[in-house]
This record gives sequence, C-alpha cells and structure tokens, in this order.
Amino acid sequence: MGAAPDPKLAAMISGAGGNPLLIVELVQGLREEGSVEISHERARLLDERIPRRVRDLAQHWLDSLSDKARQLVQVAAAVGGSFMVVEVASMLRETTASMLPALNETIASGLLICPGEQTVFQHELVRRSIADALPVAVRQALRQDVSALRRQHCLQVPMPPEFLVTGGRPAGTPVPGSTDAPAPLPAPAPLPASSTEPGIVHRLLPALLMARSTRTEPLPLGLADELRASLTAVLQAHYADVELTGTADAPLAERADRITRNTVSLFADGVQRATTRARAILAAHQGRDDEADAVTATVVMSNLEWAVGNLAEGLRWGQRAVQCLGPATPPMWSPYVRLALATKLSDIGRFEEAEGLISAARTEAEALGQPHTATPSIARAMLLLQSSRLQEAQDSARAGLEVAAKTGGGWVVPVGQAVLILVALRRGDLASAADYAWRCRAAVGADSTVFPSIHFDWGECLVATAQLGARRTAELLTTTYAHLLTSPQLFVEEAAAAAWFVRLALAADDMPLASTVVTAAERFAAANPGRPTLAVAALHARGLLERDSEALRQAAREHVSPCAGALAEEDLGILLSAQEEKNGALGAAALRSALQRFVQIGSQGDIERIRAFMEEHGTPVTSTPRQGRPATAGWEALTETERSIAHLVSDGLTNRQVARRVSLSPHTVNYHLRAIFRKLGIGSRVEVARHITHSA
Repeated sequence: MGAAPDPKLAAMISGAGGNPLLIVELVQGLREEGSVEISHERARLLDERIPRRVRDLAQHWLDSLSDKARQLVQVAAAVGGSFMVVEVASMLRETTASMLPALNETIASGLLICPGEQTVFQHELVRRSIADALPVAVRQALRQDVSALRRQHCLQVPMPPEFLVTGGRPAGTPVPGSTDAPAPLPAPAPLPASSTEPGIVHRLLPALLMARSTRTEPLPLGLADELRASLTAVLQAHYADVELTGTADAPLAERADRITRNTVSLFADGVQRATTRARAILAAHQGRDDEADAVTATVVMSNLEWAVGNLAEGLRWGQRAVQCLGPATPPMWSPYVRLALATKLSDIGRFEEAEGLISAARTEAEALGQPHTATPSIARAMLLLQSSRLQEAQDSARAGLEVAAKTGGGWVVPVGQAVLILVALRRGDLASAADYAWRCRAAVGADSTVFPSIHFDWGECLVATAQLGARRTAELLTTTYAHLLTSPQLFVEEAAAAAWFVRLALAADDMPLASTVVTAAERFAAANPGRPTLAVAALHARGLLERDSEALRQAAREHVSPCAGALAEEDLGILLSAQEEKNGALGAAALRSALQRFVQIGSQGDIERIRAFMEEHGTPVTSTPRQGRPATAGWEALTETERSIAHLVSDGLTNRQVARRVSLSPHTVNYHLRAIFRKLGIGSRVEVARHITHSA
C-alpha cells in the first residue's frame, strides 16, 4: 500500500496471526470496500468490519471440515478468545474422548492450537469471521451456556499468552470490532542474560537427546536450516573458548560446521537410518568422544536400543554418554545427557540413582539460564509419578510447564501434560484428565520439535477407558491404540500397563486380547533377564489371566512401583472375594490393604473404586481417613463433582443424563452416586432429593 498502518489497522492485521494469505485478503478486501484511507504515507482504518474476502476465506476453511469438527469450531468461535475443551464437549453433549477425532482434525487444519493452559484460535480474524456468521441470538445463547457451565463447575479459564490472543497487539488492546476485550496481560518475560544460545537450540537439543524414539518424518527444511545456523554459532563460540589438543588440523569454522551437520543428521526418519548415522559418527571419532556430535550419537544409540526393548544396551550406551562428557562438550549438552540416562534408571525402579543425575543436571541447567530449567523439572515429575508421589509430581510438572510457557517449550510441554493426565486420573478427576489429554495432543501437533512418545497415547487411552467403558475401549485397542498392546517402551515405563490391559480385556470378555498382552509382557521380560520390574509386571498380568492368587500375591509384594503394588493387591482381593465361601475373609483383608496403600499414595480415584466394590459386595470398610480430606459426613463431605451430581439426580435425571451434563461416563456417575449415598447416610435417589430440599 506504500504507507504505514495506523494503530487500529495494525491491530486488525495482527489478528491474522502472521498468515500471509489472510493478510493479503484482509488488505485487499479493506481497499476494495473503501475501509482504508491513505494520506501522507499513512493508512488509516475507516471501518472495522471484517471484509467479505476474509469472511469467504474463513467459510471456505470451515466447509473443509467434517460436520462434527465444523460444529466444534463454530461453538468455540462463539465462546470467545479462549476456552477449555471440556466446556465445548459438554455443550455439544459429548465426552472429550468422543470428540478427539474432531479435535485432532481442527488442530491439523491449523484453525485451533493449544499452547498451554487453554485452547485458542490460530487467527483471531478467522474466529471473528466464524462467530459473526452465526445469528446474534445463537451467539448470545452459546455464551450464556458456557457462562453457566463455568459457574456450575467453578471452571477458571486462564488467559492465553499475549502473542496468541492479541497477535502482537499491545497488552489489553481489544481487537477492532470484537466484543471480546481481553484483560491486560503481562509481557513475556525476557530471557536471562546468562542464556545466550539461540532459542531453537534449547528446544531441539533436549528433544533429540530425551527422545525415546525417532521422528516419523524428516525435520522440516526451514527448521533444519535454522537449527544448523544456531548450532554452528553455539559450537564456534564454545570451541573458541577452550583449548583442545589434536584438533589443529581443522579450522574452527570447518570443524564446527562438520559437527553441526553430523548432529542435525541424527534427526532421522526411522530407526534404521538413525542407527546407521549414529554408528557412522562414532566410527569417525578416534579418541575424541567428548565432541558434541559424538556425545549426541551415543545418546541416540541409547535411546534407540531402549525403545526396542534392549534395556541392557540402552543403559550401557547411556552410561557411556555421561562418561564421555568432557572439555570438548558444550555446556548446554551436559544436563540433557544426564537426564536421558536418569529417565531410563527411573523406568526400571532405580530412583535414587536417577534423582542424583537429575540433581546434577538441574545445577548445570540453572547455570545455563531459564530456558534450560524446564526439562529437569519435567524429568523429575516423571520420576515422582513412577514412584507414586503424586502431589510432588504434579508440582514439578507445573513448574516445568510454567518455565516452558515463558521460554518456548518444545519437548517438555506434552510430556508435562502427560504427567498431569496420569496424576488427575489417579485422583479421580476425569474432567481435568480429559482436558490435559486434549492439550497434550494439541501440543504434539503444534510443535515440530516434539518427537513421538508412548506417554501421549497411553494417557489418551486411559481417559477413553474412564469415559467410554471397557468394551468400547477394547475395540479401540484393536485399532487406534493397537501399538500399545505390545510396546516395550510402555511396559518398561508403566509397571502396571500389562496388567491394566488384561483387566480391561477380561472386563470386555476378550480372552484373545488378554492372552496377546500376557504373551508380549512375558517375551519382553525374558529378553531382559535381570530386570525384576519387568518380571513382576509379567507375573501380575499372568496372574490376572489365569486367576492365580499366588502370582497376584507375589506381584503385590514385589512391584517396585507403589501404585502397581496396590493394584496387584486389589486384583488379589477381587479374585479371593469371588471365592466367597473359601476365601471371602482373605479377599476382604487384601482389599482393605490395597485401600490403605492407595490412601498413603493419595490416589483418590483408586480409593473410590475399591470402596464402591466393597460396598457393592457387602464387604465392611474399616475406618480409613481420606488423603488430604477431612473424614466428615453430610453435605460438607461431598466433593464439587458429587454435589453437582446430587443436584442433577434430585431433578430426576438418570445416570446417563447426568453423565452427559458433567462429562463423565454413566459408570463413573454410578461410583459417585454410591459415594453420595454413603456420605449422606442414605440409600436411594429419592432420599437425595429429600436431603437437598431439607437442606435448602
């Protein structure tokens, strides 16, 4: 246009989020409709309405979606600048699990992104265009619905980062013509002065060194070029500061370029290619194994061996990588090399050794500056989760995600979200778990520096089970999640995974599925002798399949993971309780012991499940105080979810109708209803209504 935009026009253009097509269509549309005046090399916005060109483009993108995805986007657009997925799912009378295909479709289309604690539109102009296309009455009704939902469930939707909501507008500046005026937001925190490395390195390097598998496709060309340039700058700066022997034959720039090319080549697509490249790099290094590319190749070898279930080799390469750290290793490599080994030690129950490595890595990361401190927090969160320290795991994951939100997360964001999924499920908070699952999947799709991880699918599968029930989830395990059933990576990272699959298969009357899992777990344990965590996991799964009480008793005693041990004891109690005449008393004792173990962990979801089973079968529950919750009775003892369910039941809704309202499965609603009966000292739905009426 040959002119500088005035503030209003600049703000409107920023709503395109940097999309070139949107910007061109916006500017041309404004000129065609006479909404811009150019005078004295200044372009002034005369009309803040979105031009037809942009509205047509937004409609074209919307029409390319499936019916369910289109409905999701329209409702979300009306809700406003940010929203929680569980809200929209509830408004559409769906569970979050049933919405996953549509949610993933909107992410793949580029319309929605999930950068942190909320879901937002990639382009504010598109959101406004879609919302404005809806009748005013419909927009108002949808906004009233979401307001009521937030009041009912006390949902707090944090505002997204300024650069996502405002597209670079000054904090607190409303989008021209928009009814959504965001509150002032703090500017992103500047990076500490000590952190001088280019940002792309602190995102991609930990992704490569911490990955448990390889990428499914090559690194995008633009990203690869950016990484090469940034790595070269880091390496040249480092090698200029240290005196190295035996390297005078290669000029500094040439040497840095060679190491950069080698390192970037390890972002390979496929196990075979990555392995070949790593071995070639190591073979070329004669006595200089502490150089950056050699250390990286050693860690990659460790990760690849671990991913396919060769645990001894994975540990050997990981320990060798730590030993290789030396003068030629740039400082920012060291913490991630230690963390890569720490996570493997944690997987096999060697928690103290892992803690020591994480502590050393944290000290090194703090010296490097804030961008590097997120990964140690997330790695420790994973360790704390595996050792069943739920509150500490949640705190550590949130601390890591907070740093990542300020500095650009990459690898740590979806892994941190996966930890929060599992903590929420343990605590019986299905709504939060479902929302974290969506955020996790969105973060994976939104950042090309994220490598595949079994954590993401595992958390998603657990949420689906809680919402859909055993039979429907068993069907998903033969399609969407089939790769989980025989995954060495999952079986080593999740001590109770194999037993969980068998429990699910038996509940769905799918014996072939149960047998497949047990066989895979036993083969994996046999291939890794000397790893007791794998042997006891396979024993637990076999005990469930064959109803072997001695196998379950041994698993309950020998599991390193407190949660896995408690689950094995619960399985033992259920098995013995089914043999009431012979072993009823033993079954009750095992269930009480499992209950006590879950109380010590703080796993409220497991506590409620065991209590519900015991009450259903008439097994006395001894007085067991609930973790973090006073042992009171009456209305004050109910959780917020239980109170919501009680009110809906008192209105005459069935379990299925209640489930749709609160985004839970009917099975879970039934568990909550039994807890309500127990706490209120009543025995029927009619008495719930009577109790609420009298209390009012």
